[in-house]
Amino acid sequence: MKIAVTAAKLDAPSVAVSRAMDAMASANEMPSLELGIQRYPEVRVDGQPVAIKLKRGLALLALLSEFGRKVARAQLIDLLWPDATAEIGRARLRRLAHEVNQVLGMNAVAGDHDSLWLSGGAASLPSDVERVRRAARQLVADSIHPQSRESVELLLAAGAHQILDGFDLGVETFDAWLSRRRAEQQQLVARALQRAAEQLLAVGQAVLAEEVASRLTTLEPLADSGHALLLAALAQLGDLAAVEGRYFAFAELLRSELGVRPSPTFELSYAEARRAAAADAPVLTERPPSGAPRILFADTSDGAVAYLELGSGPQTLVILFGLWSHVEVSWEEPTIRSILLRLAQRYRVVLMDRRGTGVSERLVLDQSVPAGVEDLDAVRRTLGVDRLWLFGNSAGGLIAIEYAATHPDAVEGLVLYATSAKGCWSPDFPWAPTAEQFDTWAARLQSGWGGATSLEKFAPSQASDPVAQEWWARLLRQAMSRNSLPTLLREASRMDVRHRLAQLRFPTLVLQREGDRVVRPEIPRYLAQHIPGARLTMLPGDDHNLWAGDVGSVLDRVEAFIASSAERHSRP
Repeated sequence: MKIAVTAAKLDAPSVAVSRAMDAMASANEMPSLELGIQRYPEVRVDGQPVAIKLKRGLALLALLSEFGRKVARAQLIDLLWPDATAEIGRARLRRLAHEVNQVLGMNAVAGDHDSLWLSGGAASLPSDVERVRRAARQLVADSIHPQSRESVELLLAAGAHQILDGFDLGVETFDAWLSRRRAEQQQLVARALQRAAEQLLAVGQAVLAEEVASRLTTLEPLADSGHALLLAALAQLGDLAAVEGRYFAFAELLRSELGVRPSPTFELSYAEARRAAAADAPVLTERPPSGAPRILFADTSDGAVAYLELGSGPQTLVILFGLWSHVEVSWEEPTIRSILLRLAQRYRVVLMDRRGTGVSERLVLDQSVPAGVEDLDAVRRTLGVDRLWLFGNSAGGLIAIEYAATHPDAVEGLVLYATSAKGCWSPDFPWAPTAEQFDTWAARLQSGWGGATSLEKFAPSQASDPVAQEWWARLLRQAMSRNSLPTLLREASRMDVRHRLAQLRFPTLVLQREGDRVVRPEIPRYLAQHIPGARLTMLPGDDHNLWAGDVGSVLDRVEAFIASSAERHSRP
């Protein structure tokens, strides 16, 4: 990261830095700071290496660079000295910032009473890691064009997916933060490589597509998508032997690592690649079926939020799924796709991923209800619409409730399907899971990572279906990282919008299946009792997931409710 910082000489800069500063002063130029954070941190002032011996000093620079904004002193203290009292922590942070500036010979770290930040031009210039992120987002959002080659090459670099490789502080909070950051950076790079390979195959650039797909398989060796794209690239090159070799190598990897066979989806990719290579004919890129809509993005304070848009009806219906969300993987599931296409015949339909999940910005940890509200409003503003119908499913329903209460002028009405008003058990809300149950669930999901964990609770009608199991396992893997699970579930357990229910003055439909194994039937009744004028409909069935079981009866109720509400509103 090359950072130009407005510098002020300190009393005792290092000799090397003093000389550099004197030379620069004679030329009426300011010193610049270069900070490399893809690997072990390297610090240079005007191109000359500067040794910062304090590991916490390097960690501080890395933290400020990664956050890219003002960071609360309390947050930095918690990451660097979690066991210190507030007073001791503030003193240590103040001393550390001073020592870093003294070694650098410049006021690179600035602050006020509450926060610290990189001063001068540091905040406006991208780091090496941030350049990778921008390239990745560009590849995910846009079509391949000649200027994309630079972004592709940036992501192909050996360290593109890394952050502070080889560096640790021996402090639990910092190292946990760094572990999450590394996992999310790798996932973002992998997602961009997948998108680049798909588009390169679509325009017949098989050689580069093979290189990109090969790189993707090294980052995600157990994921179908990269290996399927690699088979497609080899098929376009007409290399049948390589297609066969790659298929059997991946099958053996799955057998030895997970004890499973390749999925039916991957088998189809192999069969198509084999036919195309044998015929020396081009193989189509692995695109989502049925003409998937383009992924769009809305900007928030913490990064981009992804969404799909279909239809052009007079009313806009935004769908918020629960904890597990990935707009592309969702579109690939035939029932979800049919749901969206049916609704798109009547409405302008939007399906979105909240921050931290799916295709949205993954390098943030804020999974709170207010963060979800900000994401939703960013999408609304990007769409350019004044009022929305909200379809909140499971945890998405709590965000819909909060949004409707805090943005009443932007909401037409609510559909709350299999949702709750509070995440965790309390004496006055005894139907939600306890904290211990959340912890047990998190441990189970992590230990079973890569498999169709909890499908028997979320969709019992699909629990024995191999195709449904394979898709559910893929959704879990793609929706989040294994390391982000505890944060996601912790924030879910903290959700509580009961105080908002009485504020809702919109047409509201509460829907749920009677045998739902995730949300107990007392909860929709609670919602209907506490939301003024809400209509409650309990349907037969045991599935929590919207797309399992009798989907048609759910959509019938939704469409009829919106139509009747619109008719009442239009009456004089």
